[in-house]
Amino acid sequence: MSGADAVFRDGRILTLAGDRTAEAVAVSGGRIAYVGSDSGAETLIGPATEVIDLGGRTLMPGIHDGHMHPLSGGRSLSKPTLDYRKLDLDQFVAVIGELLERSADQEPGGWLSVDLWEPLGMDRQPTKADLDRLPTRRPIIVTDLSKHTAVANSRALELAGVTASTPDPAGGEIRRGGNEEATGILLDEAIELVAGRIPPSTSAQNADALEAAHGEMAAHGITSYLDAWVGETELEALAAVADRGPLPVRPSAAIVVGSDLASEPEKMLGFVEDLRATYGRPGIAIRTVKMFFDGVIEHPTQTAALLEPYLGSDGESRGPTYFPQEIADRAIAALDAAGWQVHVHAIGDRAVRSALDAFETAQKGGAGSGNRHTIAHVQLVHPDDLARFGRLGVLPNMQLHWARRDSYTVDSLEPYLGARRWRWLYPAASLARAGATLCGGSDWPVDPLLPFRQIEIAVTRTAHEGDPEPLWLEEGLSLPASLAMHTRNSAFQLHQDELTGQIREGFAADLIVLDRDVLAEPLERISHTKVDLTMVEGRIVHRRN
Repeated sequence: MSGADAVFRDGRILTLAGDRTAEAVAVSGGRIAYVGSDSGAETLIGPATEVIDLGGRTLMPGIHDGHMHPLSGGRSLSKPTLDYRKLDLDQFVAVIGELLERSADQEPGGWLSVDLWEPLGMDRQPTKADLDRLPTRRPIIVTDLSKHTAVANSRALELAGVTASTPDPAGGEIRRGGNEEATGILLDEAIELVAGRIPPSTSAQNADALEAAHGEMAAHGITSYLDAWVGETELEALAAVADRGPLPVRPSAAIVVGSDLASEPEKMLGFVEDLRATYGRPGIAIRTVKMFFDGVIEHPTQTAALLEPYLGSDGESRGPTYFPQEIADRAIAALDAAGWQVHVHAIGDRAVRSALDAFETAQKGGAGSGNRHTIAHVQLVHPDDLARFGRLGVLPNMQLHWARRDSYTVDSLEPYLGARRWRWLYPAASLARAGATLCGGSDWPVDPLLPFRQIEIAVTRTAHEGDPEPLWLEEGLSLPASLAMHTRNSAFQLHQDELTGQIREGFAADLIVLDRDVLAEPLERISHTKVDLTMVEGRIVHRRN
């Protein structure tokens, strides 16, 4: 080798490759060419080599985000949002009014669609009556952070044809008041009844939004991701961005399939295979199918599927089941046999058990081909099911920045679960001890894109922002385990474990430089980490300042 393209030295090298340590790393032709001593790297420095002096900072593999929604995230960078703010009902209505004023040129008929609403902590959920107080005839829909709850005004419901006689769609609910009249509150698939009437963005606008999302990821050190909810719109945007030129990140996509389509396995397989054939591009992995087994667990929505009823309910409410077990079993067996990875959204302990049962049925039927099936979120797990993850090879993809005492886990959850069940919220360390391979994801834009906040809270189980105490500190991970969860382990989930996620000779040079030595940093400061440089396949795709 006449000279490496780049040499990193004089800092903390986190290889995430077992116990291997290094003083320097060299990159050539998009690959990691050398991992070793400073003196060994010195021989690889030529006239054209960029020597990057870390100055005590950290070099590590890029973050692999195993569950996010990048098109929504890209749109949120420019569209009207409530920006995760905690608002009471009067403030909520006032801010929507301000957004109307800012877009007054859209009167009288232009849609106002608002995202990133934080519904918890409000004295009551807003309804169409609250939005109808605003001086406009425009249709309005406001969607919460999780995308599982929305509220629409009367004009929006009218345009969507939602009346007292409109049936609940499969996988969703129209909340109703007296005389079965719609209140304007929409849950899960019912949101699409209204949102589907909004004039769609153009293909070019979607591609621009996704391109902006990729830039945001690179700035935060994310080098690979899974889009955990794609249909034709998302795939078209991804293909268009790939056609524009080299991507600054490595995308994977999970095609969403509902229970109706899944009830006909041959038709389902044809559907997902046609989308892959149409929108597949070099460098884009389309090997995953997404299924929603339930909704969200917090009060007042409570659409997560529980083994026992929610406390304070009528004694019978255990949440809906969006995938009947027979359909789940047959669909997952068919997908597994065809080589597809299945990515299940499961929040409640009944949904988690149902997904594990379906994966186990597939294995007993002769499938179980090692497609790295995944259950996302895994918020509440019955202790009897912990060891099943490791035994079945099912990967828990967890959003551990939620594993803290806040209004979600305390005010809106503890009273409705009781102490016994509440103990098993986000049982990360218990899953790891039971043999599971933990993987990480941000769920952006449900939460802001802050991967080092995820890494910190996975360890501390507190945000160090006035939290009274950790949320089950015994479920916290070590810092090395948390770093591995968000790099090497998620690379395994994304089928990239022979390519990325570790600093090893021959692996792709997907690397990030942090602004500090994270192993020497106090735990409560890890969330403050900034990414100074991001490299993908040897190309620098982000450089801070």
